[in-house]
Amino acid sequence: AGKEIDLELREKICKQSGLIEILKLPVYQFAPNQDHDTISINSFGFRGADFEEKKDPNVFRIMMVGGSTTFGSGSTSNDTTIPGVLQKKFLENNYDVEVINAGLGAATSIEEAYKIRHIYQKYQPDLFLIYDGRNDSFQHLEDKELDPDISRSEKRQSQKSSVQIWISENLQMYRTIFVLYPIFSHYSISMTLNDDVYEKNSEIWSDRWENICKKNNEDGIKTIVTLQPTVGTGTKQLSPSEKIHSEYIKAVNTREQLEFFSKTLPIESCTASFDLRNALDDVEEPIYFDDCHMNDQGYEIMANEMYEKILPLIINDLGMKK
Repeated sequence: AGKEIDLELREKICKQSGLIEILKLPVYQFAPNQDHDTISINSFGFRGADFEEKKDPNVFRIMMVGGSTTFGSGSTSNDTTIPGVLQKKFLENNYDVEVINAGLGAATSIEEAYKIRHIYQKYQPDLFLIYDGRNDSFQHLEDKELDPDISRSEKRQSQKSSVQIWISENLQMYRTIFVLYPIFSHYSISMTLNDDVYEKNSEIWSDRWENICKKNNEDGIKTIVTLQPTVGTGTKQLSPSEKIHSEYIKAVNTREQLEFFSKTLPIESCTASFDLRNALDDVEEPIYFDDCHMNDQGYEIMANEMYEKILPLIINDLGMKK
């Protein structure tokens, strides 16, 4: 799915992604003010252009919350991420809307919910748009709130088996989290998953968003939850490389958990909740370059799908640009 991108640009995207600095405490977030050709992080630690913390009352502000697929891993620029394309769509139609990209790699619902309630509200969003599911799909969810005093790396280390610790300490060439550890970890966890676990996870997941939506309603903030696609969901005809990624997804049972998540929709207290797993059904070209991340075309399709679904729900709140 990335072959249409010039090799030099692909290498630049990969290199610059690795240069992005992360702050691990009090919660996992990007260090502010980072500027690269394909990725920039603004003064608030979000991908994209800067904005005024105090919102113009005439502007409708959307914060899109999710993991690396919201952040736009693999996209060629800030503007070709899902939030970036959404921003362009609203501006093209003369709506006075700001879309803030609050995506962060590997974020799960427990982290996203904490940030929505304790951090992101200070930016005065009118709508939280959640793009979620995949990162919660291959684990045992916990029915509790995030502890901001425990970093992601500390939690991850505490969950490792003695074998995983030995691998990370002794096999230097495999120390990257993106190579051996996730494969070993995901397969290990998948062997402990069954319908009872999927059902429990789904209850925790939907209850978490139910509670967030209720609290946001009290504050006059809309909340839309969307269930994201992964390779192999829906009926999209897969390319040879996508089929390989689909086999990995099949082995770690991601699609099974997403199916259970879908059965909890719609979430009653939310403004709306949408299942987007079929959004790519009619797309013949390769879209995925791994199990869930897409090329620019895929991100654009997802943004257009979201735009069509959310516009009728917020149009009465939108002002027009002068």
